[in-house]
Amino acid sequence: MLNNAVHRQLDIDLLRTFHLACELGTLRAVAERRHLTLGAVSQQIKRLETLLDRRLLERGRQGVTPTARGLQLQADSRAVVAAHDDLVDRLAAHRVGGVVRLGLPEVYTPRLLDELLPRLRRAHPELSLQVRTESSGALRRLLDEDALDIAVTVTAATEPQGGVPLWRTRPIWAAGTTAVLAAGDPLPLALHPPDCPYRQLGLNALDAAHRAWAPAFTSASMVAIESAVEAGVAVGILDRSRLTPRMRELTPRDGLPALADCTAVLVESPTTDDTRATPRRIVFDALASARLAGAPEVR
Repeated sequence: MLNNAVHRQLDIDLLRTFHLACELGTLRAVAERRHLTLGAVSQQIKRLETLLDRRLLERGRQGVTPTARGLQLQADSRAVVAAHDDLVDRLAAHRVGGVVRLGLPEVYTPRLLDELLPRLRRAHPELSLQVRTESSGALRRLLDEDALDIAVTVTAATEPQGGVPLWRTRPIWAAGTTAVLAAGDPLPLALHPPDCPYRQLGLNALDAAHRAWAPAFTSASMVAIESAVEAGVAVGILDRSRLTPRMRELTPRDGLPALADCTAVLVESPTTDDTRATPRRIVFDALASARLAGAPEVR
């Protein structure tokens, strides 16, 4: 007698919709990402739940959250979806070679390369990346000078963006856990280079709040800035995801102004080079579909 499971075939498309629902938290956001109607997304989730005979998502006024069985399916099927996508890439890919010059902010480089490089290498083994890390302002200049093909840069919400928004970033004030800040003294700052959007965002907020400050540590290295913060030498402006156990977040309760979110944006060099057009488009599309785990969605 045949096992009933033999007749149950998981549709990759349904799994992909389910994974997005777990990540984004609302079916409407899934519909926008997948270019489907809200009804179509809801039907896909219902089909998957019917197929597996279990409730996978809890619906609420704020959105959806995976049930215990949903979390299990999400974990167990992640590798299945990735393997499917890699297979399609390998079967459909043309033998595209060439060099793509990619610029990344230091803070996101390890995670982006971990997500991007393995898939690109499998799908396009003859394609080569030349990666350069700089501040966002420096990356924009390098793009304009045609020294880079593609870059991920961070911009404040008030700045013109262009390109493709990838995710929101959440800058915060950070100090060492043992740091003591005297209310009447100028705030000792660990500063990024002048063309870093976090630096300008923080200084503008301090000036608007009439809070005195003084440079205590300046470096182009994110690691050096974080070390100065952990040591209690200075207060830094960091992405919230970079907060370590040796740091604490400073808020308006500590007398510091709140900082607005920024946006990570994917941009291309305005210079057109036909010899690099195809490999550049492959890398651009791969980055455009990338989303760092845990990164806030651009609304």
